[in-house]
Amino acid sequence: MAPKPKKHEILLDEMLATLSTLGELGETLSRPAAKKTRESLYSLRDEIAKAAAALDPVREPASWFDPADPYTAGRLVAVALLAQPRVPLDLISRSYGAGVYAIYYKGDHPAYAPISGTETPIYVGKADPSSGTASSPREQGQTLYGRLADHRKAIRIVEQWATGKNLTPPEYPLRIADFECRRLVTATNAQTYAESHLINLFEPVWNRETRICWGISMHGDTDGRNNARPPWHVLHRGVSWAMAEKRLDSRPLAQILDDISKHFNEKPGFASEEEIIDQFLKAFAQDPMIVSTSLADDDPNDAPHGTKKSGI
Repeated sequence: MAPKPKKHEILLDEMLATLSTLGELGETLSRPAAKKTRESLYSLRDEIAKAAAALDPVREPASWFDPADPYTAGRLVAVALLAQPRVPLDLISRSYGAGVYAIYYKGDHPAYAPISGTETPIYVGKADPSSGTASSPREQGQTLYGRLADHRKAIRIVEQWATGKNLTPPEYPLRIADFECRRLVTATNAQTYAESHLINLFEPVWNRETRICWGISMHGDTDGRNNARPPWHVLHRGVSWAMAEKRLDSRPLAQILDDISKHFNEKPGFASEEEIIDQFLKAFAQDPMIVSTSLADDDPNDAPHGTKKSGI
């Protein structure tokens, strides 16, 4: 008489049978159903790995610190950006180098009151080098300065357009004197992952990725196209190509202001550098891997891998 299968054996057999059945469905599924099923199966890989790890009496870290990993490098570059001094955007000098930057607002525009004067940037970005093989700031060109100069120019144009006009709320003007920036020249290619990490951390309201008030970095459309006016240019008028009468607002002004308000309610700004550093450090934290009671010293599993346990 065959021994009765144990519970874990029954569960494994059922799981394997289910996977086999799913694999046999093949052409019977519609394309959307097949895609959804495939994605669901892929998502189970991490859960299976966790279940397998839970059966091992020796814990395995869920993550490990790899200085060479691009995402780790991106976080470190982002931290290095915070170490740079904040300087007036209107006073940056021409310079060589590519890298990352952050722009900060300290004015009295009501829409940006929640982050005015805080450590939360209103926009972050990167500047790629002129050459992908550049090995020095000079070889990278003036791309980082160029990006900041473009933003400075857009804000100056908006300020100049508003000068002398009797604007009424909510059409408050921007002033270049109310903007500061940080910039960090990096080794070629280090800027890409750093920008991504900065956007995910701060969710700056002017970045396209937040889908709220984007458009400051646009230079107009190619000939023959008639795209809608970006939200930034709806709220901050003055740039000639964006003011063309043929363009329609991408969203009503009232909705843009409401979107900005909701964004800051859900994503309050960082009041200090210490708060930001704390977020960076949490990203590097690993499972402390402790037990509820101390382990016995004579446990043979405690012997270093590849060595024999001996008496002291």
